[in-house]
Amino acid sequence: MSAPTNAGSAATGFAAPQPVHALLPLRLWIMMFIEFAIWGSWAVLIAGHMRNLGFTDPQINYVYLTTALGAMLSPLIAGWIADRFLPNQIFTGAVHLVGAVLMFVAWRQREFWPVWTTILIYAVLYMPTIALTNAIAFHHMKDSKKFGYIRVGGTVGWIIINWIMSAYLKFWETRSPAVSRIGDCLVAAGVLSAIMGFYCFTLPNTPPSKQAKNPYAFLEALKLTSSRNFAVLLVISFVVAIELPFYYNQTFLFLTEPGLGIGLKDSDANFAISLGQFAEMFLMLALAPSLKYLGTRGTIFLGILAWPLRYAIFAIGHPTWLVVAAQGLHGICYSFFFVGGMIAVERFARKDIRASAQGLIVFATNGLGMLFGSLLAGQVASYFLTPQGHQWARIFMVPISITIVAAIAFVALFSERRFKEEAHRVELEAKQPATA
Repeated sequence: MSAPTNAGSAATGFAAPQPVHALLPLRLWIMMFIEFAIWGSWAVLIAGHMRNLGFTDPQINYVYLTTALGAMLSPLIAGWIADRFLPNQIFTGAVHLVGAVLMFVAWRQREFWPVWTTILIYAVLYMPTIALTNAIAFHHMKDSKKFGYIRVGGTVGWIIINWIMSAYLKFWETRSPAVSRIGDCLVAAGVLSAIMGFYCFTLPNTPPSKQAKNPYAFLEALKLTSSRNFAVLLVISFVVAIELPFYYNQTFLFLTEPGLGIGLKDSDANFAISLGQFAEMFLMLALAPSLKYLGTRGTIFLGILAWPLRYAIFAIGHPTWLVVAAQGLHGICYSFFFVGGMIAVERFARKDIRASAQGLIVFATNGLGMLFGSLLAGQVASYFLTPQGHQWARIFMVPISITIVAAIAFVALFSERRFKEEAHRVELEAKQPATA
């Protein structure tokens, strides 16, 4: 297979060295690997670190909601500053270097407000880089349909760093069991951020578009809500996202809390949670057959149902092997619901507003849904806190109720027949020649 050409080399009359182009997919894969290894290094373990610092349940969830705020501000930063003033790889590298400093600062803090403020600034800088690394990859790939092969590097990065952190914690648990080193997850994030910062400067140039785009252009996709199916998918996605913090923010605390919790060691709990992402890689392969034989409604419905099933196992709390194995249901949750929903949006929307439609769904889930969910999860966990520990069975009844209602509402209101008709109409419109 021939390597893609480079405009700069053509202008000078010299062909760029073949190995550089041959290795470009690998370089982009490594970019994704580091990008999500950064997030994975601290996203799970920081709950335990904050618990050790004596933070309350609402405070722990307030720290987690910083990523939701970052996601809501991401279009403004990524769509305005990076797209208009700086090359994507330069902006991404610069903010990761700043992020490295912020993570080391957060590691040294012991009070809530300094930790929260530092992590908030970090999240506002980090979250736009998710979109920017995607943009860098798409800009330099010859075939955008192969983006999945690049993006899976992020999933692998998340898994590998969690296994490394688990091994690191296991080492210190045996050498110095009285001293917790879980806060070192922020040091790991800082080191990886610095590596990512310098690595970005080696990536091929991705120039800014210089176009005055509306950073919240995705709101234009609200016109799609005239379709009941799209409106149902948008609302249900928001509702389902409200329960996500009960998993992302609290599973580590549930697995490691003695007494009413499971009582695993920090290293074992971190490894157990990583099994969800591991299962995700394989269940992605089952998505296409599911869409073919179960349809869009059946696939998304199955994805929603995986959540209450997992929470029900958590609520029962035994045997331990079943609770750990239930982490694998994350693969169904993510692949069938979120990715299945993304595919549905692609079929709903005309080509010229597909990016806006995807942006609207992400804003509703990673932004508003996670924000409200973090606030709710903190209050629920605090309400069911007793001197003996958290009443986890009662806590998990809240996300069980939310997801069951969401599943019933979705299957009742989403029409598979109408969806196929709408998707077919959009497909036909796309094939028609443009008129002057």
